Amino acid sequence: MEKANYESYNGFTCYSVPKLPGKETHPSLWFRAEDAETLRAKKDRDEQAARLWKQIAESEFLTMDLMPTPSANDDKNPIHKYYGYMSQAAKYSGFMIWMSEDPAEQKGWIDRTVALLNRAYDGPIYLLDPKQKGGPTDEIYLGTWLQNYASAYDWVQPFLTEAQDKGIREKLIKQADWMGKNIYKWSSRPHNHLSKPAWGLGSAALTLCEEKDAYSWLGVALAAGNDNTRYFFSGDGIYREGSHYMIFSWTNFLPFMIHYNNVSGVNQFQEFQPLMEWGVAVRNSMGWLPNIEDSFIRPFPAHMAASMYKGSSTYLHSSAPLAEIMMWAWNTTDMTPFDEALERTGYNYTGASWDDSLPLDEYLTYDPSIKSTAPDVSPTVFLDGGQSIFRNTWKTSDPAGRYLLFQGVAEADNHQHAEHLSFIISAENQMMASDAGYSRASYSEKIRTEWYNQAAAHNVVTLDGMAPVDIAENVTPVSRHRIDTTFFDFEEKEAPYPSGGKLRRAVAFPGESYFVVADIVSSPHEAEAVALLHGGRATMNGDGNYRVWNYEDDTYGPAAHLHVWTFGSADNFKIENAMGELTYLKGDFDEFPCTKARGTDAEQVFLQILFPSAKGTDPPKVSSVKNGKQVLVTVQDGNVTDRFLLQPANAPAVFQDLESDATFAWVREEDGRVTKLAVREATNLKANGTVFLQSDEPRTGARERGAK
Repeated sequence: MEKANYESYNGFTCYSVPKLPGKETHPSLWFRAEDAETLRAKKDRDEQAARLWKQIAESEFLTMDLMPTPSANDDKNPIHKYYGYMSQAAKYSGFMIWMSEDPAEQKGWIDRTVALLNRAYDGPIYLLDPKQKGGPTDEIYLGTWLQNYASAYDWVQPFLTEAQDKGIREKLIKQADWMGKNIYKWSSRPHNHLSKPAWGLGSAALTLCEEKDAYSWLGVALAAGNDNTRYFFSGDGIYREGSHYMIFSWTNFLPFMIHYNNVSGVNQFQEFQPLMEWGVAVRNSMGWLPNIEDSFIRPFPAHMAASMYKGSSTYLHSSAPLAEIMMWAWNTTDMTPFDEALERTGYNYTGASWDDSLPLDEYLTYDPSIKSTAPDVSPTVFLDGGQSIFRNTWKTSDPAGRYLLFQGVAEADNHQHAEHLSFIISAENQMMASDAGYSRASYSEKIRTEWYNQAAAHNVVTLDGMAPVDIAENVTPVSRHRIDTTFFDFEEKEAPYPSGGKLRRAVAFPGESYFVVADIVSSPHEAEAVALLHGGRATMNGDGNYRVWNYEDDTYGPAAHLHVWTFGSADNFKIENAMGELTYLKGDFDEFPCTKARGTDAEQVFLQILFPSAKGTDPPKVSSVKNGKQVLVTVQDGNVTDRFLLQPANAPAVFQDLESDATFAWVREEDGRVTKLAVREATNLKANGTVFLQSDEPRTGARERGAK
């Protein structure tokens, strides 16, 4: 099989020439000795700091007995848990040295940290092959264990005898040397199996910077990290493997970047700023990152990096620094599902619960002095990397909030899903039109490839059973006709099908209160197209062109409805009910209703009205008329009437008092008067006897009545 092109994507890289100080200073990775008093005082600064400190003070890693050494013949989990738990215990104990003011108590933590570091990397670790994916010493764990031990050593080093220091350093040097020589042998592809251990190796090089091979280790770490960010991140911050694996990588790249900045004065946070902005831009109405690609929903731990952006301007606000926007993003995140999952399962949201010391890293990085400031720019965001976010407010946990993510990111060679030009919706503080997600629990499950990454599991339009694909390797699907106003937003994306033909899918946001999805499907021959719609964790009712998904009050939000009407131009158009499995969080899976709207033709259109509402509210009145491949849909909600015209190509369309040659048109009447309108590729538009557009060339845009 031909290798993917890992150089041609539009990701980013950091400066690759290593920089190390000539002399070691301990501690220096997270803080210096003179900062300890401020660090101790932080726990009393606010409720969030107090909560984090409580988690640290009550951590099992401060009191657990030193675990018995496993053998190479033990099962995977005991071996994995041993190295993860022992390294976390060392890190927690080392930290407590600096949080203790009583000399006797401090000596106890020093002795415990030394004992744990003297056990570092004992057992069968060098007898096991990290290339064994999913094995107990998979290289994705090695980076975190090394960062844990490096932190513990950095904190205890000033209190070590010469003999203790020599013995512990030998263990860390051996591990760093082994990893530095083998990282590219273990993983030649630039995904997280390469970058996670590399960032861990980088932290070790900074810790042991006086060692003769430290420069080489850091060089390997920088090269491997760049291989990952060049290929898996878009230039505007999208992580192509999905939110789950971004957070999984965050547990390593964030500590490394902090360590590199503190030890060597090299700041990589500027290059990573698009990722930080993406984490804010893409979050849904509850503050959650999407479960598209191989991902569960995830919070975005923006508070852990906010302090590095106190002086950074951002496109998300007209004047406030990015630090304040990131702190707002964290402080307004609904953590309910993640807290419940932690309580129920013992697993946190990092995907590295046995390895990563999340509460401790949160405490170390959290800056209580940063205030929360919400973005003040348009809440609809178009990213050139292929994701578009339609929303009507930045407010979170607001029932009136509406959010739709339109997905069209160029696929990478790992964790691919057949989800091009799909969409997900949240509204009324509830997950609605949804992606199926990652899998039931893990990457290795058969159902992941048999269902979860298949086209049928996503809100896509298939042609001859296949979802759209990239135009070419690493080339993002086309996005065009972007409109962002206070009363109407719009964008079209285009992608080809493997068998020939193409999909032009557009999302409209009329009145910024509900969504319209308009599809134009073309094929070189007559073929069946299927518009799939997964409504999420709900029951479903309805028939004909109408379905309603009814959501109960659950972990993911309150009771609500999603009313959907689907229309098509094909003579044999029909809608079938089906069932499809989905998972928002690990282990929380089940089957829920979905629909398949079918039509067979060489050229056809589908038009979906997606109308969220609170529990118990009546839906609007929706009707449709068709003339060949031209479809007109009318939505009447109180004194507001919206009309939508869709056709596959520019041609005169006449429906009573609406005339246009637009491929898509929207006209809004309020109390019988046309007040707003929008067109795509139109030279004319006439409604209720009034000409609103007459042009020699096709126009795309939106306007309010009376506005120029």
